[in-house]
Amino acid sequence: SDDGDKLESNSITNQKNLITRHLSNLSNTKIYNYYIDDGYTGTDVNRPGYQKMLEDIRDKYVNTIIVKDLSRIGRNYIEVGNFIDEIIPLYSLRFISINDNIDSYLNPDSMNTIEIPFKNLMNENYAKDISNKIRSSHVVRKQQGDYIGVVAPFGYKKDSNDYHKLIIDPEAADIVKRIFDMALKGHTRQEIVKELNELHIITPSLYLRNIIGFKGGKISDEWNVKNIDKILKNEMYIGNMIQGKRKRISHKIHN
Repeated sequence: SDDGDKLESNSITNQKNLITRHLSNLSNTKIYNYYIDDGYTGTDVNRPGYQKMLEDIRDKYVNTIIVKDLSRIGRNYIEVGNFIDEIIPLYSLRFISINDNIDSYLNPDSMNTIEIPFKNLMNENYAKDISNKIRSSHVVRKQQGDYIGVVAPFGYKKDSNDYHKLIIDPEAADIVKRIFDMALKGHTRQEIVKELNELHIITPSLYLRNIIGFKGGKISDEWNVKNIDKILKNEMYIGNMIQGKRKRISHKIHN
């Protein structure tokens, strides 16, 4: 995401170029596929590119795996160790890690050095260290009153001059005000939902996608009681900055 609207990040492009140059020195080698997980964390093995690679290995479409370095397989010590110690020998794969000088075919001993588990441990520790630093910086920003959410709550938008500051989004704010006005006049949530849908008023998720241009999350075409409840109970609408209600268990467990 740091590289804007490019189809792939600079890092991926550079890795491809490095691998292509290395392959020019290898005879009888053809590229079957690139397995790319651009923007995914290496601490998680449930990445679409990685899983597709494992599927193609099991189906015997590929017999060689080549990476820039061990961290490109992942930054999970146990899972990367499992890949090297079990999957590679099980499917008789040739494994090449360019920067680590590993080639299981030309130099089988390179797969049995103490350096591999040590590097995998360091790769995971790097991810853990980065995670801790980011968490700490988020805590400080929250304490300072900075908004660190990916998208602003419905009715607000991020200030283009300061992405950690929220300002009112007039179009969405009118919808929020309508909901509160109806609630204050005694209308039930079901009645509010019915009126908004009958008037074809845009939902928060559709507004995010169509107006703001945010591509993530589930899209709901119609209002429901849950939408209304979420808005009416959100203290952000009375000026209280609410953040940090949830946090991930760890850098490896993303629940």
